Amino acid sequence: MTDKNETELSFKEEKDFLNRIKKVKSKEDADLLFLKIEYNILAENYEKLLKSTILISKTGDKAQKKLLKYKEILEQLTKL
Repeated sequence: MTDKNETELSFKEEKDFLNRIKKVKSKEDADLLFLKIEYNILAENYEKLLKSTILISKTGDKAQKKLLKYKEILEQLTKL
């Protein structure tokens, strides 16, 4: 399996939810209760996605700091 496919599979739930949103948007005869329920589901999913995004950003920042630290150490070692 390629990296692209693995990455896409890790976002399957979000893609499925996006398809659900598209169906709701295209529904012309949606009543207020239905829309309120779908809105609440959308808000919950957005909150989950935001938490995941923050976690990924923090993890990326930590990894970048480590890489920069190791790069500095490697540069110091090559100067010896």
